[in-house]
Amino acid sequence: MMKRTPAASTAGVLIALLASLPLGVWAQTAPKPAAGSAPAAAKPAAARPAAAKPAAAPAPAATAAKTNALGSGVAGGPLLTRDELRACLKQEEAIRNRITELETQREPLAAEKASIGVDQQAVRDERAKIDEFRKVADELGVRFKAYSARVDALNARVAEFNSTTRSGTAAERQRVEMNTEQAALVAERATLEAERQRLSTQSEEIIRAYNAKVGTLEARVTDWNERNAKWADRSSSAESDRKTWVSSCSDKRYREDDETAIRKEK
Repeated sequence: MMKRTPAASTAGVLIALLASLPLGVWAQTAPKPAAGSAPAAAKPAAARPAAAKPAAAPAPAATAAKTNALGSGVAGGPLLTRDELRACLKQEEAIRNRITELETQREPLAAEKASIGVDQQAVRDERAKIDEFRKVADELGVRFKAYSARVDALNARVAEFNSTTRSGTAAERQRVEMNTEQAALVAERATLEAERQRLSTQSEEIIRAYNAKVGTLEARVTDWNERNAKWADRSSSAESDRKTWVSSCSDKRYREDDETAIRKEK
């Protein structure tokens, strides 16, 4: 936060005292009387001049008002009026309060961002599970394709066998083999269908849960981004006002008496 620099020391006022010099006093003596004559009445001695009063010392010059500075103000720099100082102090307090409030709001935003990051990682882990599940489904699709190929091959063999009038032990053995393979294919189809049904049910649950998490997370991210953008705008505005205050107030001096008077107003 913006800090005030210490006030520059004010020069002391030198008071010159003029010492008065006392004027000399002379006593005038009476003349002696002539011989044989009556003594003349003594003349009064000449009045002594009054001693000059000491010259009055000049009144000491008014002590210069102490000054301070809001920022980098130096001696001889611009001096704020009381009204200007009041406005600068009020603006400084308002800006300081805004910055304090913004700092208080930033911590919850940062904590929430970290929490969202944890949820995003959890969603990525869920996505990995879905990808693994998809691999299992793709493998099942390969097994179904191989099953279909075996069915087609068996059907071709049966058709070819039925198109001839084979008999005997070899023909009977071939018929038994085809019937056995057909039974195996029926059993395999049942297994494949059961696996497909299981995967279908699981995939619906997994994808539904995944989409719900993604939707909730996207809403949180959108809300956080909006609130963070507003915070950034307020922070930018406060910084702009702070710079304006610095340019208009921080390089100015003020009288400490004015500050004291302003503080008393509160």
